[in-house]
Amino acid sequence: MAVWTGEARAVVLDPPTLHCASVNVAGDVTLTWTIPADPGGDFGHYEIWQANNPAGPFNLVTMIFVAGQVTTFPPIAAGANAGPQYFYMTTVTNGLPPETSVPSDTVATLFLQVFQSTPLGSANLAWNAPAMAATAAPLFTIWMEYPIGTWTQIATVDTNTFVYQHVISICEDSLTFRIGLADPLGCVSFSNLDGAIFSDATPPSVPVLTAVTVDTLSGLSSVSWGPSPEPDTDGYIIVWIGPGGGVIIDTIFGQNNTSYTWPDSYPAGGTESFVVAAFDTCETGTPPSPNTSATGVPHTTMFAYTTYDRCGAQVRIWWTPYVGWPVQNYQVLVQANGGSWSVLANAGPDESSIFHDVQPGITYCYVVKAVQGPGLPSSLSNKACRFSDYPPSPQFNYLRTVTVTAPDIITLVDSVDMSAHVSEYYILRSDNGGAFNTVATLTGGGGPVITWNDTDVDPASVGYRYQVQVTDSCGQVAVTSNIGANIVLRATGDLTGVNRLDWNGYVQWAGAVSGYTLYRSVGDDPTVPLATLPPDPWVYVDDVQSYTASSGRFCYYVQAIEAGNTSGINATSESNVACAVQEELVYIPNAFIVGSAYNSLFFPVMSYVDFAEYELSIINRWGQVIWTTHDPGEAWTGTVGSNTVPVGVYGYYCAFENGAGKRFEKRGTVTVLTAKED
Repeated sequence: MAVWTGEARAVVLDPPTLHCASVNVAGDVTLTWTIPADPGGDFGHYEIWQANNPAGPFNLVTMIFVAGQVTTFPPIAAGANAGPQYFYMTTVTNGLPPETSVPSDTVATLFLQVFQSTPLGSANLAWNAPAMAATAAPLFTIWMEYPIGTWTQIATVDTNTFVYQHVISICEDSLTFRIGLADPLGCVSFSNLDGAIFSDATPPSVPVLTAVTVDTLSGLSSVSWGPSPEPDTDGYIIVWIGPGGGVIIDTIFGQNNTSYTWPDSYPAGGTESFVVAAFDTCETGTPPSPNTSATGVPHTTMFAYTTYDRCGAQVRIWWTPYVGWPVQNYQVLVQANGGSWSVLANAGPDESSIFHDVQPGITYCYVVKAVQGPGLPSSLSNKACRFSDYPPSPQFNYLRTVTVTAPDIITLVDSVDMSAHVSEYYILRSDNGGAFNTVATLTGGGGPVITWNDTDVDPASVGYRYQVQVTDSCGQVAVTSNIGANIVLRATGDLTGVNRLDWNGYVQWAGAVSGYTLYRSVGDDPTVPLATLPPDPWVYVDDVQSYTASSGRFCYYVQAIEAGNTSGINATSESNVACAVQEELVYIPNAFIVGSAYNSLFFPVMSYVDFAEYELSIINRWGQVIWTTHDPGEAWTGTVGSNTVPVGVYGYYCAFENGAGKRFEKRGTVTVLTAKED
C-alpha cells in the first residue's frame, strides 16, 4: 500500500495471515502464518501481540526480523497451559519512518481442562470456543497419550462442540489429552496438555442379542450377539432365564467370540430364554471382579409341537412366538421321511399354527422359522416330528356264543381283534325276526374276549338274534360279527305220561353244531344229563310214567355243542329252562273196613303230586277234627288214640299242591265199616 506525502511515497505492507496457534507441554505457543506479499523488499520485521482476553489489552511479546520465517521459533512463552491466549500480528516496514500494517485477524489457543467423571470410569474433556482462523478445518481432533510418548487420535467432533467424554478402557494409568484443530496450510493448533490418573470403572457396552435359534441337527439352542465395542472387552457371560430367574450357564472369552451353543439345552421340551453380559479385563471391588455390563432384552426360542387328527389325516403345527425382535412373518418348513426340507407355508406374525394334510405311514418333521426381514438374522424352532399312523382297523369280530344264563339274562361272549384300535362296540338285537336295533354300546379297548349280559329279555318265549358292530378309532363301522341266537326250549306235558320238548337250533358258529345235550330235573332234585341228541331234529319225547311219585314237575334245558371251530375254541350255548307239569292224579276211597286184611286203611292214592303242603284230616258228625296228618305216607286206621271209632260216616279234608305249585283241596265222606261196638 503506497501513501502520497507530497515529497515521497511511504510503503505499508499487509499483516501476516495467522493459521495456527499451538501450545506445547510447557505452555509456550507456536504461531504459524502465511507471509504477506513484499514486491519492493520493504519488509522490516513482524510484531506479535498477545493478550489473555479477547478484548485486550494486547502487549507486544516479540518481534521477528526474518522475512521468510512462517513459524515462531523459539515458541512464545505465553503461559497457555493456564488459560487461553489471544494473538495477532503486524508487519513493520524498513523505511524512515517505519510503517506498521493493520493488525491481522486474532487467533486464540485452545485451552483444555480434563476432569474425572462422577461416577468414576470416564474422562470428561472441556475446552474453550477459540477465535479460529478462517481457514481452519470444521472438526476438532481429540488426542490421548497412552502409553507415554505415544499419541493416538481417539475421536473427532464438530467445531461447534466443546466437550467430550472418553470412557476409560485402561485398568489404571496416567492419561494425557489434547485437542487439535487442523488447517489446510498443514499446521495443527494443539491445545495445552491435561490429564490425570484414571481407572476403568465402566463395564463394556451391553451386548445386543441378534438371535437365539435351534440347531436342527444337534437339537441344541444357540445364542448370537453383536460384540461390545470396547477394546478391553474380555468376554461374555451367558445367562439362561429359568423359572426361578437368571442362571449363569457358561462364560466365554474373547471380544469377538459372539456365539454360543448350550450343550445342556432342551428346546424340544419348551421355550428357552437367554441374555448375555460383557465383562472387561479390569478388576474392581472387594473381592475384585471384572467390570460387568448389564444384560439386554431377553430373546426366547420358539417351541414347535404338533397334534394329529388321524381321522382327518391332518397334522396341526403349533408354535410359540419368537421373543426378542419384531417378526415379519413365520415360515413353516417340512421334511418327509428324512428327505430335503421345503417351505410348507408362510404365516403372519400373529399366527401360531397351520394345518397340513398328510398321507398315512410317513414321518413328517417340522421346523418354524421366524423371519425378521431381508438381510437380518432369523431364528429356527426345535424340530417337531410326527408319524402319520392310522391305527389298524379291526379285521374280525366273532360272536363266540349267545347263551341263556338266568331266566331274564342272555349272555354274549365276543372275541375281538386285539391288534386294532377300537372306538366302540355296538350290540345289535333282533326280536323274533324283527329289525336289528342297537341295545348297548361298549367302549373299545377290552379283550381278547368281552362278555355282555342282556337283562332286558324274556328268553323263554322270545327268540333273539344278536350281532356286534365294531367301530375303528374314527368311529366308522369297520366290521360286523356273525349272528348269534338264543335257543328257545318249550316243554309240554300231556295226559299220557310223557313230556314233549322242541327248540330252535343254534345258528352261526364258525364250526358246526355237533349235537345237543338234554338236561332234566325232577321236582327239586338236581339237574342231570338226560340224553345226548343229534344236531337235528330239534324235538324229544320224555316218558315220565315211572315218576308218578314225584311232584309231576319236570324242568329241562338243552346245551348246543360246537365242533370244528378253526380257532380250536369250541363253544356251547344253553337254552332257557322250560318246565312241564304232569296233571295230578288223585283217588280217595269212600269206605274201609277196620280190622280187615284187605281194606283196613284209609288214605288218598296220588300221582304227580307235591306233598310239601299235604294235609289229611278226619271230621266227626259234630264237625270236630278227630284225626289229622301231614305225612302222605300215614293212613287213618279208624282209631282215635287207642280207641276204634264207631261205625258210621265221617267227613274228610285233603289238601295238596301239584307240580306247578297249584293248591288243591278235596272234601268228602268215608264210611267206616265193621267197627267194634261200644
